[in-house]
Amino acid sequence: MQCCVPFCKRTSDNVSTSDGEGKAISFHGFPLEMHLRTAWLRALGKQDNLPDSAVVCSQHFLSDDIYETESGSRQICAGAIPSTVQVCMICLDTDSKLLLMSKLKLDEAYEKLTGEPLCDQGKLKQTLCVQCAHRLINFSRFRDMSLRARALMMDLVEKHESVST
Repeated sequence: MQCCVPFCKRTSDNVSTSDGEGKAISFHGFPLEMHLRTAWLRALGKQDNLPDSAVVCSQHFLSDDIYETESGSRQICAGAIPSTVQVCMICLDTDSKLLLMSKLKLDEAYEKLTGEPLCDQGKLKQTLCVQCAHRLINFSRFRDMSLRARALMMDLVEKHESVST
């Protein structure tokens, strides 16, 4: 069994049960539902002429897209779509657990931090590693706290013409 994602060399023969980081590697067949199958093919840049045995390894899904059944097998959540590249949008980490920015509602915080809108072109998912997600959350809170303090100080200055401690 070999992952059919371009440039992915993972096969059932060259991976152990984990990738060295303790993450289990599993292989998943294409969905039978036509709309979901089409979405997978589009996301992976493939044509519909794949053999029925074609599989995608778990490295091309977000951690939240995979769950473990009671029997211990790994399954893909309904509606999950693989990606050829899984990378943090800030630090470019590819080995850590990645989270969707939209799920964490960090799109606006990212735009405030960078001054640039999120790029939604191509097949790249807008993801962050856990560390960058925490940093972005903290940045957003720190920025809001700073703006609130500034507004309070400006109100005091306007009302009293000076501020003393």
